[in-house]
Amino acid sequence: MIRKDDRRLVSLEEICEERMLVEKNGAYIAKPAYFASMNAMLCGALNFVEFFEKMHLMGKVYASISPDPFYFDLETGDFFYLENESFYDKDTVASYVTEGSFRDECSMHPDWNEMAVTEFAAPELLEESEEPERWQMETDWYFMSVYLFEYFFHTGSPFEGKQMVNRCFLSPMEKEIFRARQGCFCMDADHHENPPVKGIHDKLIRYWKEYPDILHKIFRRAFYERAAMATLRPTEVDWKQVLVQLIMDYKVCRCGHHGFSFKLKPGDNGTLSCPKCGKVYYVLTDGMSRILLAEGEKLYECQTGRHPFDKDTVTGLVVENKQHKGLYGIKNVSKGEWRGFYPNGETKDIAPGQGIPIWEGMTLRFELGENWNLRLLHPTVEEPIDETGNGKGELDEQTD
Repeated sequence: MIRKDDRRLVSLEEICEERMLVEKNGAYIAKPAYFASMNAMLCGALNFVEFFEKMHLMGKVYASISPDPFYFDLETGDFFYLENESFYDKDTVASYVTEGSFRDECSMHPDWNEMAVTEFAAPELLEESEEPERWQMETDWYFMSVYLFEYFFHTGSPFEGKQMVNRCFLSPMEKEIFRARQGCFCMDADHHENPPVKGIHDKLIRYWKEYPDILHKIFRRAFYERAAMATLRPTEVDWKQVLVQLIMDYKVCRCGHHGFSFKLKPGDNGTLSCPKCGKVYYVLTDGMSRILLAEGEKLYECQTGRHPFDKDTVTGLVVENKQHKGLYGIKNVSKGEWRGFYPNGETKDIAPGQGIPIWEGMTLRFELGENWNLRLLHPTVEEPIDETGNGKGELDEQTD
């Protein structure tokens, strides 16, 4: 049984702040709070999202903006919810705001005063209205996105850029009301009036560059137009899709290099390679997503099978041909049958235990019927230029 005082178990708030207090010789000292690996961090975020999904499927909403019950194992990313009092049936949670707005209700509860003026309160809870606001799943989606933003980037509010720094004279409540009505996401791609400020938001500036664009896009969607359009907020399924793709995209090379695939070195022929040891990755793509093939790499159910969020079940292995050293192929270790299309037009069913060579021009059809292609780029050969400036065999065209 893991307890709160087990220092391998760290609160969500401590992870966002990247520091935790540890008791030593009767005194508390501050220590860094980092996950042991990127995989643990990504799995922790996925577990956090899946917990909210489970609660919502049971018809419950969190109805709070406190991070207190949420804890993570720094070694594995395992998630723990250590209280049983914050989730309520969504049909009865309106009793939280029986009269007036959320802010009025908070004023009657001293223990809510602090969280009432934080960035974790969705805009609809901060706006005054004749009708009391109802806490719905969309409100939880906002809370979830804000905390994931701090979870990954360890900074303040998603709206805490230059625009908010210049309003330092406002009270905490006034700042949050301004954010709800006029705030702009500090990493918005189209509007640049609220960028992060160097010297204040250095963590955000640094960490933002470490993640692929797929993560940037979902945060921009989450905080589009101050997140006022609740129906556009990313759902648990949206977050799961992104997080599973990030887990699949993160590569740990045998030489010690590790990072997301956009940090691999692109080759002239469409391959990617490790910037440290030169290990070559071939890109198998369906036009939207991609699977990187290289010696020792594994394929998973979420990539090839019928379960898009199963990141643990191995369905394919990149192995070396026993008869032909240096020739690699993909071995089917799933329970389903694949189909391979060879460059010469030949088609072959690939049963479990069988494989297909990794050849340029190959197409592989997994269980769901989508075609994944390996197409290398071939540099065009420039024809010799004659003295007139025309390529050999070309017509001499006059242009106006």
